[in-house]
Amino acid sequence: MEQKTLEQQVCDTILQHKTTSLEIEGRTYEIPAPTPATIMMVSAEVHKMPRIKQNPKSILNEALRTAKDCEALGRIAAILVLGAKRINENHKVVRSERRKWSWHKFRFTTEQETESELDFVARHIMEELKPSTLNETITQRLMEMQVGDFFGLTTSLSAINTLEATKEVEQTAPGQSS
Repeated sequence: MEQKTLEQQVCDTILQHKTTSLEIEGRTYEIPAPTPATIMMVSAEVHKMPRIKQNPKSILNEALRTAKDCEALGRIAAILVLGAKRINENHKVVRSERRKWSWHKFRFTTEQETESELDFVARHIMEELKPSTLNETITQRLMEMQVGDFFGLTTSLSAINTLEATKEVEQTAPGQSS
């Protein structure tokens, strides 16, 4: 990792040019700035995680019991690395190529097996990263995602929605004349 001068650090702080990257199997992924769409995608994947006991008698047993259902971890990390905008662009990655003789065309043709970039990155994260690196990556990205700001916004809007519903109920309550 390259060292930045004090001037570069100040400039990055002022202009918020904080770019981070993650290298997986020789590929470097530039991690985009946080967006609400990315937080919502992560939330959908978190919902798929298994319920884990808070104070298990044996952490090892609990980890092994739930590990089979933790595929969402790779997708969460991949969403945080790629960002919602890139994922929604539906990039494809060539998984394998195979040459095949085509009797119809009397020549060899190449067949490509592709998968979504999200699935590709998620699979490589789960296959290549150590659990400690996965934990660090997800934790660091979540801290950079401005989840507190998103929560504050959604909470205040939810409160407004609740107040509006209460006003409507009060206005339409039986026994009141308009």
